[in-house]
Amino acid sequence: MTVTSAAQPATSPLAGVARGGSFAVLGTGGGSILGFILTLVLTHGLTTTTAGQFFSATAIFIVLQTFLSFGVGAGLVRFVPRWRALDREADLPALLVVAFVPVVVLGIVGSVALWLAAPVLASRIGHDNTDAALSSIRILALLFLPGVVEVGIVESTRAFGSVRNYVLLQQLGIPAARPVLVGIAIATDAPLWGVVLAWLIPLVLALLLALVLLARRMRELFGRALAWPARTASVREIAAEYWSFTGARGLAGVMEILLTWLDVLLVAALASPAEAAIYAAASRFILSGTLVLQALRVAIAGDVSAALARQDTARVSQMYSTASQWVVLSSWPLYLVMAVFAPTVLRIFGESYPAGAHALTVLCMAMLVNLAAGNVGTVLLMGGRSTWVLMDKAAALTVNVAANLVLVPRFGITGAAVAWAVTIVLDSVLAFGQVRWGMRIGGNLRGLAVAGVLALGCFAVIPVAVRMIAGSSLPAMSIAIVLSSALYLPMVWARRNSLGISILIQALSRRGRHS
Repeated sequence: MTVTSAAQPATSPLAGVARGGSFAVLGTGGGSILGFILTLVLTHGLTTTTAGQFFSATAIFIVLQTFLSFGVGAGLVRFVPRWRALDREADLPALLVVAFVPVVVLGIVGSVALWLAAPVLASRIGHDNTDAALSSIRILALLFLPGVVEVGIVESTRAFGSVRNYVLLQQLGIPAARPVLVGIAIATDAPLWGVVLAWLIPLVLALLLALVLLARRMRELFGRALAWPARTASVREIAAEYWSFTGARGLAGVMEILLTWLDVLLVAALASPAEAAIYAAASRFILSGTLVLQALRVAIAGDVSAALARQDTARVSQMYSTASQWVVLSSWPLYLVMAVFAPTVLRIFGESYPAGAHALTVLCMAMLVNLAAGNVGTVLLMGGRSTWVLMDKAAALTVNVAANLVLVPRFGITGAAVAWAVTIVLDSVLAFGQVRWGMRIGGNLRGLAVAGVLALGCFAVIPVAVRMIAGSSLPAMSIAIVLSSALYLPMVWARRNSLGISILIQALSRRGRHS
C-alpha cells in the first residue's frame, strides 16, 4: 500500500529502506559521476576509433564476466538474508562453497577460452588495427579469473548485511580508481592494452579487500577457527536449492548484460569502431541516471527477501510502490532534460559525439518506462521467480538481436537505439505485470501517476518551449532546468505526504541524530 499519511510512524519499513538507501544513493551517485568522468577521460584522451575498440573489448569482458559468474551475487543476496531469517545460519559456510567452487572453475575455463578466441574477436572489432585489439583482449583474458570471482565476493559483503562495504568497494572504490589509472595510462601514451590493464587493476584490488572483509565476517559468525557448524541440510541439498534459483538467474544475467552491451558490439562489427564509440557514449550516458533506482535496489533486496520468506507481501508492496515513486520523482526530470537537449549533453564528450543525439533521445524516452516500473527485477528475484526473469530476458534478447540486425545496417546508431528502446519497454512491461498480477505486489498506483504527471508537466513542457525559442545550448538548458525546478520543487513539497517524501525525511533526520 502506498504511503498516504504523515502520521505513518517513523518505524515504517520504509524508514529502514530510506536510511540504507541514503548511503547507497551517495555511493551510486558518486559511482555514476566517476563513471561519467571515466567516459570523458576516454573520449577526450583517445581517438573515436580507439575509444570504440576500448568499449568493444571491455564489453566482451563484461558479458563473459557476467556469464561465468552465473548469478552468484544475486543468489547470495537472496539466500544469505533469507536463511538467516529462517534460522538456517549454520548452512552458510556450505552455501559459500557450493556457490564459489563452480564459479572458480568456470573462470579458469573462460580465461583460456578468451585467450584462444582473441584473434577472431580482434578481427571483428579491430577493423584496421587488429594488433591493438588482440593485445587488449589477451590482457583481459589474463585477468579474467579475478574479475569473475570479484563479482561474487564483493556481493557477499552486501549479502551479509553490509551495504556500506559493498558501496565503498563496488560503487565508489572501483569507479574512483579507474579514471585515475586510465588517465595516467593515456597521459603516458600507453598502448590500448595498457589502458585496458589500467581499467582492470581496480577489480583485482576490490577482490582482495572483499576477501579480507568476508573472512572477518565469517570469523565473527563461526569463530576464529571457522569451525564447520552442524548443518540443517546436506551439501547436496544446499547445492540443489541454491543452484535451482541461481542457475536461472545466471542465464538471465547473461541476457541482461547482452541487452546492455550487444548493441555496442554490433555497431562496431556492422558499422565502425568510431560509430561504436559515439553510440557507447550516448547509451552508457543514460545508465548514469539510474542511480536512485540502483541505490534502492541495493537497499531493499535483503529486506524484500526476508519479508517474502515470512510471506509478508504487504510490507513488500509498501516498500516497492513508495520506492518507485521516489525513483520517478528524482529520475524522470533528468531523462526529460537529456531527451530535449541531447546535442548539448553529448557535446561534452567532443565535437563528433552530438551525432548520437537522436539515439540518446530515443533511449531517454524508453528509460521513463523502465524507471516507472521500479525495482521489479529485485522483487521477482528475491521472491524466487528467477525462471520468470529468465523468460523475460530471453524474449527481450530475441527482439533486441532481430531489431539490431534489421536496423543497424540501415540506420546506424539510431537504429541500435530504437532496438534497445523497444527491448527496454518490453522487458519492463513484462516484469511489472508479473510482479503486480503474478505475485500480487504493487500497491496503489495513484502516487506513481502523480509523480509522473508532475515531472512531465514541469520538465517536458518547459524545456521543449525553451528549446523551441533558444535552441539547444548550455545556457538554454540551464534556463530550462532553473525554470522547471522552480515550479517542480514546491509542487512536490506540497504533496510530500502522499508521495512518501515525509518518510524519507524522517528516516534521514533520525540517521543524522544517531550518526
